[in-house]
Amino acid sequence: MKLFKLILIVLFAFNIASAQRLLINTNVNKSRNFQSSILTGKVVQINKVTKSELQQIPDDINGRLYRLCKIWGYFKYFHQNKCTLKWDTLLNTTINQVLNSTSNLDFNNSLMVMFNKVGNNTNLPNSSILPDTNLNFNNSWITDTVLSQSVRNFLDTFTLYIHPDTSTCFIKYNDYSNSNNFGLIDFSNDSMILLGSSQNKANRLAIMFYYWNVINYFHPFKNIMDQSWDSTLYEFIPKIRQVSLTADFHKTFLKLVTKINDSHGFTSSNILENTFWGGSYMPPIYFTRIDTNCVVTKLQNIPGVHIGDILTSIKGIGIKNIEDSLSDFVPSSTPAAFYRDAYSQMLRGTESSGVLCTFLDSTNNLYSVTIARSMFISYWYNWIYNNGNSTSYFFTNCGYGYVDMGKLQSSEVNGMYTTFQNAPAIIFDIRNYPNGTLWDLAPLLFPSPTLSAKFFEPSLTNLPNKYYMPGWYNVFDDGSNIGNWSNLNPYNGDIYLLVNQETQSQAEYTCQYLSYFPNSKVIGTQTAGADGNISIVTLPGGIITYFTSLGWYYEDGYQQQRNGVKIDSIVTPTRIGLSHGKDEILEAVFHCPTEINYSNISENKVSAYPNPVTNELTIEIKENNDKLNYEILNLMGQTVIKGIFTEKTIVRTTDLKAGVYLLKINNGKNIEYKKIVKE
Repeated sequence: MKLFKLILIVLFAFNIASAQRLLINTNVNKSRNFQSSILTGKVVQINKVTKSELQQIPDDINGRLYRLCKIWGYFKYFHQNKCTLKWDTLLNTTINQVLNSTSNLDFNNSLMVMFNKVGNNTNLPNSSILPDTNLNFNNSWITDTVLSQSVRNFLDTFTLYIHPDTSTCFIKYNDYSNSNNFGLIDFSNDSMILLGSSQNKANRLAIMFYYWNVINYFHPFKNIMDQSWDSTLYEFIPKIRQVSLTADFHKTFLKLVTKINDSHGFTSSNILENTFWGGSYMPPIYFTRIDTNCVVTKLQNIPGVHIGDILTSIKGIGIKNIEDSLSDFVPSSTPAAFYRDAYSQMLRGTESSGVLCTFLDSTNNLYSVTIARSMFISYWYNWIYNNGNSTSYFFTNCGYGYVDMGKLQSSEVNGMYTTFQNAPAIIFDIRNYPNGTLWDLAPLLFPSPTLSAKFFEPSLTNLPNKYYMPGWYNVFDDGSNIGNWSNLNPYNGDIYLLVNQETQSQAEYTCQYLSYFPNSKVIGTQTAGADGNISIVTLPGGIITYFTSLGWYYEDGYQQQRNGVKIDSIVTPTRIGLSHGKDEILEAVFHCPTEINYSNISENKVSAYPNPVTNELTIEIKENNDKLNYEILNLMGQTVIKGIFTEKTIVRTTDLKAGVYLLKINNGKNIEYKKIVKE
């Protein structure tokens, strides 16, 4: 089947109130590959709740609410009359009854009242075929002895007559008929309608129960969370009960979302944006986690601050303390994504407000600067992705093609490939978010479609021969995801794929697919570890939250979620490299500055010194040639200095950033390159 081309709509820039890039909370990078039996489509049962686990949930108000949440979600998703019942009202009413119960008898009577309102499943003809595999469906908890025998008997009958059906009444695949709705799963017909505000305790719990069940049945990576989702439910029930102010509820809900350990867990509301995070403006500075430090990577018009300096505190609070405090509020899959997003969220505030930052410079001196928040957050994201390239692709100085995947548009792909098809190598820089160009690139590079992924698609209807069965999944591969083609003249050079913490979702799939090119190499640092189509959940109070809803793996079973893409060569930027203007991940590709095989201009006897150079480079020739000119190029092939030779030419290099450059000498017929290092 064909997977939707748009793996993830870019959310960061177009509407920060509805989806901002909040991500991460994990110090554990789990690597739990799925069983080989799942790869073959064999049905497997997982997530059984043991008797001892059930006994750990006490028979008190919190424990009873825990059981109600699971029972209500079970009924809502699997009742034969699910499309005709008012589930929100039913939940709210029953929550109030359980809150007022004083005994186990009261609790079980409340459940029986709910059961009698909805009725039981009955023996209906069933010719449906079970989906391929069970990832999230678990009903072993119905044996819980806290539940009365009457309740368990009802649940046994209900369970006996569960089978796949063709329901589309409130949960279905997105058919994209509504331009305002996007994502893999369409929950728009299942929006919660509650009377009153979240200051009502039952309403708060109802919102939590609704979200918990969505994740419980539709998040394919539920089983690799740091903490079991059942434990999270029990942990957060008293927290949700105790908060009274709306702002505190939104803050607690964000902490709940963080527990899914998903870099796609964007969560926003006006209250979170303006009250908790403090506003939607950023100072013009960007940080990267290097070793254990928060290091300035990019800045604009901040006198006294330099790239490579370490941020040590904000408003007198140490960065380590800030990192620890944000670990509860930044949903994420990998440590790389956590620090990426924590370092942006910690700087937010109102327009033009100042933030006092203390830095450690290269000589280990501390200094403090108050920096104004001058960039709206969507503009800030655009700014950090802008690497200064004026075009989306160009030749580097050694004849390699370079492609900025964040800039490259589908309309440019054919022209790019025509330019680079005979180049010895093409560098695809994916330290950004691509524009869906993989679907245009692959047929030019590969001789035919390649198999790079296995993916788990939730069992929903409104597609041919698909059945509704929450928690169950169908298994596919991406063999025809990008289309079918036969290319008799595929690319025969090398491919380099550059990645880092900014590589997420569609960017990760782009890297994954291109990494199956025979002569490819992935270079960089850990990526965000969140691939697969997202889904959006809209909740009362203006809360909007997202999650990964398609289970995505490499073809060999490697789990990208919570790990990031496979990397062939780990290259980590350094403080010294940053301060010298180096792009160390890019430079790891360039073996070519010492391997250029252009015709030498030996008769000109050119020398350049000192090398390394600081302020002045002397270029000397022993034979005068009026047509001889020179250029100094950076490793991106961009000319930074140029001029015409005299017999002895002195070039001022003070303004050059530290790094590697090439001196290009041209007499109109032949070219010679010399490697120059600026200190």
